[in-house]
Amino acid sequence: KRGTEGFGFDPIFIPRGESRTFAEMSLEEKNRYSHRARAVKKMLDFLLEFKF
Repeated sequence: KRGTEGFGFDPIFIPRGESRTFAEMSLEEKNRYSHRARAVKKMLDFLLEFKF
């Protein structure tokens, strides 16, 4: 286990290509790997494109 940020399994998991766990990253860094953050960005791009 490494790091103090996040919750749950964050101190255990290390994203591919990284040397730090999610718990060692800032929220902004962690969101680069987050499936939820990627989905929200795609939705916002879609809504902006179609002016919803």
